[in-house]
Amino acid sequence: MTGNDSTREGSGDNPGDDPGDNPGDDPGDDPGDDLGSAPGHGLAVGLGGGEDYVIDLGPVAVVLQAAQRDLVEYLSGFYAVRRAGSGHETGSRCGQVQWEIDVRLGAPDAGMTCTRWGVGVDCDPGARRARVRGVDPVHLAITVRKMVREALVEFCGSRAATMLHASAVTDGARVVIVVGDKGAGKTTLGLSAVLDLGWTLLSNDHLLLYRDHDATLVVTSLPTPIPVKTGTWCDWSHRLPAPWDTEAITPERARALPAGQRYRSPGRFLYTYRGLGQPHPLHTRLAERTVDVVLAGYGRAGALPAEPRQIEPQGVGLVDALGEHVRFDWWFGPANTHLLPRAERTPAQFAADSTQRLHDLAAVATATRWTHHGHLGPFLAATASRR
Repeated sequence: MTGNDSTREGSGDNPGDDPGDNPGDDPGDDPGDDLGSAPGHGLAVGLGGGEDYVIDLGPVAVVLQAAQRDLVEYLSGFYAVRRAGSGHETGSRCGQVQWEIDVRLGAPDAGMTCTRWGVGVDCDPGARRARVRGVDPVHLAITVRKMVREALVEFCGSRAATMLHASAVTDGARVVIVVGDKGAGKTTLGLSAVLDLGWTLLSNDHLLLYRDHDATLVVTSLPTPIPVKTGTWCDWSHRLPAPWDTEAITPERARALPAGQRYRSPGRFLYTYRGLGQPHPLHTRLAERTVDVVLAGYGRAGALPAEPRQIEPQGVGLVDALGEHVRFDWWFGPANTHLLPRAERTPAQFAADSTQRLHDLAAVATATRWTHHGHLGPFLAATASRR
């Protein structure tokens, strides 16, 4: 089983989509869905004894009833998973159970709704229970991962969330949100904060913003694989662990490329948050921290680092600047799967909620435009007085 088998769910590269998703449901999404090339993430066909697990999503949780230990190991790359106690009690570490999902490797039962990949799903919305069956362990694992992700999306959507094309890091006291299109350096700046500065990665992309019960703005992120482009990987490979999977490249091929070609290579190295030593998903309240929003882009090669320039006027200027980075394409596109039934907002409602969340963000953040050379340190040094 290789990481780039085009017959599986996850080959292709669609700019702006979240790697690791199923292009059968969402075209071009998630090139890491084939799983098998990374050590420890191949899925075996054998069955073990069924056990109950709690998947901690922060304010909510999912109880998983699974007979495949390899499936649990795979999901552990994306979520915090632990064995459940008696009665499915989640304890103080987890939130309210959102769904219970019973997963078995085997032919779908009669009456199940089957995906195009042959995975059968049957849901009881009233009881908040679902059954999943499939004969292919890879497609079964991907389907379950998406269903767990949907529980997080449902929670955030019920709190009028929006989503930005943005990465985010924190040192506990300060949060830096890096916004930009593909190629703006969001992943590179996030890696530099983690590897150089010891910061925590909150989001590599798909940053969710929602209001907590007391109207405080909270940020979290979709648990998806983190794609690192070939050039960035070559710069950081001596500091990075082995990738979870690869797309159209191998470490040997990447290192053999001339320096000038590395940054033009379409290949990507895929990591999980756990693989980078990062807990995920985290829910971070912004009102209690210093918050910077950086609209980032790469500077010219050889040029001196630029001074960050504040966006004027603050507030309205930030809302206007961020509007084009709201992920309507994800929320109302095929990437946002609905394997578990849930209420969904209309585009107009989502737009109104997004505008309000951007105003909430503008009220607590300082907005800056900054051209960089792949390291967050110069920005932090130039803005240290904001603490």
